[in-house]
Amino acid sequence: MNLKILTLILLIVCSTSCKSQTEKIEDRTIDYYFEQIGELELSELLEQKILIDSVTIAEKFKDTKSNRLNSEGFQKYSEIKMNIYLKFFKDYLYQQKVEYENDFYVLYFTMAGFDDMEWNIVKWKKEKWKGEERLDRERLKTDDDIEKILWNYDEAGKNLENIRIFIQNDYLIMERGNLYHSLYDLKNEKVILNEESPWNASDGKDKAEMNKWIKENLHDKIEQYLNKERE
Repeated sequence: MNLKILTLILLIVCSTSCKSQTEKIEDRTIDYYFEQIGELELSELLEQKILIDSVTIAEKFKDTKSNRLNSEGFQKYSEIKMNIYLKFFKDYLYQQKVEYENDFYVLYFTMAGFDDMEWNIVKWKKEKWKGEERLDRERLKTDDDIEKILWNYDEAGKNLENIRIFIQNDYLIMERGNLYHSLYDLKNEKVILNEESPWNASDGKDKAEMNKWIKENLHDKIEQYLNKERE
């Protein structure tokens, strides 16, 4: 076989394979990312000799009564944690994507402040999707190839179980904590239901009150849309 033809075939196969690999990025849980955070923290604690090994605190930074970090050690750990968070969560992090016609709808999350979490659903044209695990915040504002669909965040008791997006009845639904939080009409390309801050909207004092509000004002109403026949 002609060497040029063979080389061209190999390049095509490699290109197709690479594209397939990037498009098939695995779903990511929040735990997946926080395991990375934990590894970075441990590495830095060892590097700064606050820990001798993964379970042993250096004498200089150990409280002799509690056998935990003393005030100096805790201060250093807090600084390490803050620096890691600022770097790690400077971007939006991939969790999941679903497909509808010529587009991918992609769920990203990041930290909003030091403890709160925020989620974005972003629309990509299929041909533009490259398996983006990290999405730069500025790019989300300026890149015409992607479109921000909706956003919300959690600043109290976190609904972090079973986080997912799915499509039903030509609607895109976002679910967290076994409650539907958001509804987007894929046919008409508009947000039907979404509360950016359920905690503020519910005026709740705890997670139970917030989730009661979410169920009554978001989840149950979204279920009605899903169960009725579309025009």
